[in-house]
This record gives sequence, structure tokens and C-alpha cells, in this order.
Amino acid sequence: MKLMTDDIEIVQIGEFEFKMGKNKLSLIEGNIIYIVAQGEQTKEVALNHKKICEMLSSDLEGKINYLINLNECGKNSTEARKIWKELSESDFTNKVATFGLNPVSRVIASFVIGKLQKGELHFFKTKGEALSWIVS
Repeated sequence: MKLMTDDIEIVQIGEFEFKMGKNKLSLIEGNIIYIVAQGEQTKEVALNHKKICEMLSSDLEGKINYLINLNECGKNSTEARKIWKELSESDFTNKVATFGLNPVSRVIASFVIGKLQKGELHFFKTKGEALSWIVS
């Protein structure tokens, strides 16, 4: 299935997996949505991320956990950061684990973590560390 929103092509590449531009979103291991964020994250990209996350989680029971790979993430617009914050602070969100080694991802994560009221968001260096924290 292909969709086009705001000049961004969304392609369903598996039953629970989507590709949106350079970004990839998939439902893994129960209630975990795995996001690979690549390149610049604009308001339009963030809104589409949110739509896909809501669609993936609509049939699930319980709260959602997010595992977010920021290794190749670029700049996030102010509007995009607001959308990430809304998604992270949703009553339907349990934990958010971000990971990545590039300096941009560390700045993004520290900014988002610093602004959140909810304490269930942490930054990790590796995917393994992040996933272990989510399932603990």
C-alpha cells in the first residue's frame, strides 16, 4: 500500500511495517514501535510518524513503548519536537527509549528528555540497552 501526504510517500512494506521517506516504523515484540529516524525531521514528517504510530497501536491492548534509533537523525524542527513531546506524553505511551551515538541525536534526546514531565523517557548508547530497559 502506498499513501502520499504532504509530498511524503508512505509505503507499507510489511503487515506492521512502514517506510516514510528515509524513516522506517515497525511494530515489534508486543507493544513496541521501533522507529528509525533518518535525515531532517520536519513538522510534516512528525505528523506522519504520529499517524502511523496511532494506526499501529490502534488494535493493541495496553500502553505503547517506543524504541527510537537516532543514529542517522538530522535536525528536528521546533514543530516536530512539539509533536514528539505530545506523542511521548500521551496517556497511551508507557516508555520511550531513544538511542544513538551521533552528537545530533544526543542533543535531540537531551532536549526532549529535559522538556518532558513524564519520567519514562531515557537515552541509551545502543539498541540493546534501550530494548532491555523497555522490557524490564
